[in-house]
Amino acid sequence: MWRPHPGFQTEFLRRDEFEAFAGGAVGPGKTDLLIVQALDHIEHPQYHGLILRRTFPRLQEIIDRCKDLYPGFGGVWKAGLKRFEFPSGARITLGHCEHEDDKRNYHGKEFQYMAFDELTEFTQSQYEFISLLRSRSTIPGLKVKVRSASNPGGPGHAWVKERFVDVATPGRRYVDPKTGLSRIFVPGTVDDNPSLFENDPDYLKRLELQGELAYKRYRYGIWDAFEGQAIPELSPSVHGCEDFDIPPEWERYCIFDWGWSSPFAVLWFAIDYDGNMYLYREWYGCKREEEGLEDGANAGLKLQAWEVARGILEREREAGEKIRRRFADPSIWHPRAESRRKEARGVTIYDDFVSEGVYFIKADNVRIQGRHQVHRRLKLVENIDKETGELLSEDPTFQAFNSCKGFWRTMPLLREDPKRPDDIDTDTEDHLYDCLRYMCVSKPIKPKPVTKIPAGSFQAERARYIRAKKYAARHAISMSEAYGKIR
Repeated sequence: MWRPHPGFQTEFLRRDEFEAFAGGAVGPGKTDLLIVQALDHIEHPQYHGLILRRTFPRLQEIIDRCKDLYPGFGGVWKAGLKRFEFPSGARITLGHCEHEDDKRNYHGKEFQYMAFDELTEFTQSQYEFISLLRSRSTIPGLKVKVRSASNPGGPGHAWVKERFVDVATPGRRYVDPKTGLSRIFVPGTVDDNPSLFENDPDYLKRLELQGELAYKRYRYGIWDAFEGQAIPELSPSVHGCEDFDIPPEWERYCIFDWGWSSPFAVLWFAIDYDGNMYLYREWYGCKREEEGLEDGANAGLKLQAWEVARGILEREREAGEKIRRRFADPSIWHPRAESRRKEARGVTIYDDFVSEGVYFIKADNVRIQGRHQVHRRLKLVENIDKETGELLSEDPTFQAFNSCKGFWRTMPLLREDPKRPDDIDTDTEDHLYDCLRYMCVSKPIKPKPVTKIPAGSFQAERARYIRAKKYAARHAISMSEAYGKIR
C-alpha cells in the first residue's frame, strides 16, 4: 500500500488551495502524488477525476502506474473509455492533449479533480481552458481541485514559472486578485523520497553525469536554469548592480527596437573608462511593464513612432544627458506596407523620428555573430597575478541596473531556436535582447594580444617554477601543491 513520506509529499496532499503545483527536482514522487490524490472522493458515485499528459505515449506511463495502485481500491480499467471505474460509480479518466485544439475534447464535461503531469509540456491556453473552464462541481460536498507537477524546462517553462514560482514564496498561498482563486507552489527534491534511495542508491551519481545545467534542474529544482536556455551565464548576482549616477564623462548610447502590436524597446548604455558597459535605463513598451498587466507580456502599447520619439527625448532631457550615438533596428528604414499605415505618419518609421529630431544609425543586424558578442560581453574577465599565476578575481564587463525590470524578466527566459540552435527563438520575448545585441556589436569585445612563451621551453618552465615558488610561500603550502594551483 502506498503511503506518503513526511515532508513534501504529505504537505502537498494536505493543501486545500484551488491550484497546487508540485515543482522542482526529479525523484520526490510528484507523479504518484497526482495519481493518489485523484482517489480522494472515489466513494462518491458522481465523482469524476481527470489526469492528463501532453502526448499519449507519455500517458502510458501513468496508465501503467494507475494499474498498480487503483485495483487495490476497486478500480477497474476500461480501455475503450480510457478510464478507471470504481464500485461507487466514481470515474478517473486518463487523457492527453497533444495538439492545441485537443483541449476542446474536454468541453462540456464536468470534473471535480484535474491533474496535469509535466505541466511545462502544456501550453498556457491548454491549461487555463481545461482547468478554469472545465473544472467545476454542481455536487454538494465535492470541492474542485486542480493539481499539477513538473520539472523545470520544456516549452512552457516561462509561463509555469511565472504562474506558480514567481508570484509568492514557495509554500505560501497566493490569491489571484482578479479571480479570487488560490494557488500554491510546493517544491520538492529527491531527498524527500527515501524510497528512491533505498531502491536505487546510485541515482544521484547518474544525475551528476547529466551536465551542470541538467544537474541544477534535476537535483535541486532550480527554475532559473532550463534546457535550451539561450543566455545561461547571465546572473543578477554577477551582472546586476544597484542604480548609481552615471558620471557625465562616460559615453552614452541609445539603442532602439521597433514594435507596435509587439513591444518596442529602448535601452540606454554607458561605457566607462575601462570599456565596461552599463545598462542604466530602459523604456520597454510592453503592457506587462508599463500597465502592470500580468497577462501583458509580449504585448505592445501600440504607440505611433512619433510618440515613441518624443518619449525618448523627454527621458533624455529629464536626465540632462548627452547621447553620443543612437542605433536602431534597420527595419525602421523600410517603407511600410498598407496594413501598417497606423504605426507612423511618415512613409517609414524613421521618418517620424527625424521629424521629432531623433536620429539613428542603422544597427548591424547580424544574428549569429551578434549573439557571440553578447556571450563574450557577459563572460567574466580573469584577473591573474602575473608573478604567481594565481586567479585573483573574475570581473564582469557588463552590468545592468536592478531597476531595469523588463530586462531582468525577459532575458533569463530566452530560448534557443530549436531549428537553428546558434540563434535565439524569435517566438520568445526577445526585444530587449535585440537591443543588447545591437549594442554589443557596436562596441565589440576585442581579443587582447597575448605573447606566449612556447610550452615546454626553458623560459616557460623557469617562469612556472618562479610562480609556484611565490605561490607556495604566500599560501604556506608545498611546491608540489603549488604547481597544481598555478596557471
